[in-house]
Amino acid sequence: MTQASLVTNKKNNIDLVLQPVKDDTQVTEASVHELIENSEFKDLYVDNGNIKNAIAELNSVLKPLQTNKSGREISYQVLERRDATISITIDKDEMSATAEISTALGGKHLTAKAILNSAQEAGVSKGFTKEQLLKLAHQAAKEPAGSIITGEIAHGKIAINGKNSKIKWLVQSAQDRILRPKDREDGSVDMRDLGDIICVKVGDPLAKKIMLTEGVKGFTVTGSALDPLPGDDITLTAGEGTTISPKNDKVLISTLVGLPRIIDNGMEVDPVYRIKNVDISTGHIKFEGSVIIDGDICEGMKVTATGDITIGGFVESATLEAGGDITIGSGIIGKKQDVEGQSLDNIKMSAHISAKGDIFAKYAQYAEISCHSLRIENQMMHSIIDVEETLWLGTEEKANGKLIAGYIKAGKSVHAGIVGATAGSSTIISFSKKVDLMKEQLEDIEFKLKVDSDKSTELQLAVNKLKKLPTDKVNPEMLSKLVSTYKFHAHRVGEILNEKEAFEEQIQTYMASVYIEATEKLYHGVQMIVGDFQDRSRREYGPTKVNYKERKIHFNPIVNT
Repeated sequence: MTQASLVTNKKNNIDLVLQPVKDDTQVTEASVHELIENSEFKDLYVDNGNIKNAIAELNSVLKPLQTNKSGREISYQVLERRDATISITIDKDEMSATAEISTALGGKHLTAKAILNSAQEAGVSKGFTKEQLLKLAHQAAKEPAGSIITGEIAHGKIAINGKNSKIKWLVQSAQDRILRPKDREDGSVDMRDLGDIICVKVGDPLAKKIMLTEGVKGFTVTGSALDPLPGDDITLTAGEGTTISPKNDKVLISTLVGLPRIIDNGMEVDPVYRIKNVDISTGHIKFEGSVIIDGDICEGMKVTATGDITIGGFVESATLEAGGDITIGSGIIGKKQDVEGQSLDNIKMSAHISAKGDIFAKYAQYAEISCHSLRIENQMMHSIIDVEETLWLGTEEKANGKLIAGYIKAGKSVHAGIVGATAGSSTIISFSKKVDLMKEQLEDIEFKLKVDSDKSTELQLAVNKLKKLPTDKVNPEMLSKLVSTYKFHAHRVGEILNEKEAFEEQIQTYMASVYIEATEKLYHGVQMIVGDFQDRSRREYGPTKVNYKERKIHFNPIVNT
């Protein structure tokens, strides 16, 4: 019987040694593989070619032998100890590097140091972590021989862009103060106590510029530096009544006693007129600057200021006009009247509040209000509102106030917790003011188009008429001038057509951007108007967004996710 054995050779690899004896038994490739599988060398690399060669030579030796006769020994290296191998891949953006390890076949495992060296030879120089290298080496040593193990070995660092310079306010504005009133010792708040903090003195610091930062550099795994973008710089703006501090050019200080007001990237200080109440004993107030009224403005009184107007109490059937903001600690109260079904031209409210800036109040009823944006904290009812931007009913954080009846013109959006009323009183919200203005501009464009189009047609007829005349009767200079003028107006027609198309698209984009948002409930009888399109709610809705789309007004539920 032929004997087959596995023997370690001088290279520390394994030979298949065959002692040929001719009999009925047969050594095959399968029996050799079984021998290897049952040996201590089963994890080594198998050279199948040499196994085939050994079997072929064995059969050649056995063929001429007589039964039970032995032949010469046959020896082939069929098993090889192979060390673990590694290949390194660097991503296209060079922000990570990955190692692919083929585990050892009876040879040496890769150490963390060996993985590191291979990566460095492949061009990876930064972003290694010792823990990751050790983890990958340990995993490769545990996996079955010849397995493929992949793992990230280095990671780049993205550059962190710098922060923009910004302005830090060092004093409260009137709006901040009135909307965050002074706490009493018993825990309640005193809405009438505005405190001296609103008024600044000469030399008081108002605002400070926080410098931009350059950012933090990053790197790729190949060692290339990634430069961050520095933050954008801004200039500290010294408005009226302020100046840059001579001691610190990053600080803005007051040059007079007055009311601080936030402007873009800075502050200004208005001269301040301060009074307890405005009533028949004080008369109307008209002031170049800002006005602070600690108490109330009584019925029939008028307060006009070029700056802000700040009121600690309430406004009752009075008129306020401000060049800045108006902040009212309590509410606006007009005389109750029947406004249902009345034309706007026939409704005369007793409370008139207008500001070029924003208006803040706790509540409002039977008032006419116009401003840039309006926030009423609790409730507004039966009022006529004209805001360039947004009407907000609720706290700063959430639109949870009530909008009950009235006529609202808004330029951007209307937000409230509840819109409308159970009694079915009309709540009309129109976004047509800006649409109408845009349509007037469109009419101007169409007029220009008609003028140039008519002129172009007139010139073309003149050119055609001249061209039909005999050559000797045509003035070449006149013809050239007519053709040139015709081309000018024809080109203008093309430009104006493009302008018209872009403006019509602008109108549609604006109409689709405006909306009403009721975060809790929208009642029957709430009407939305957008240009020539309008619709009215005919039932009660839950949280709802009302907007214009594809020539229709839509009432869509607000789904909180």
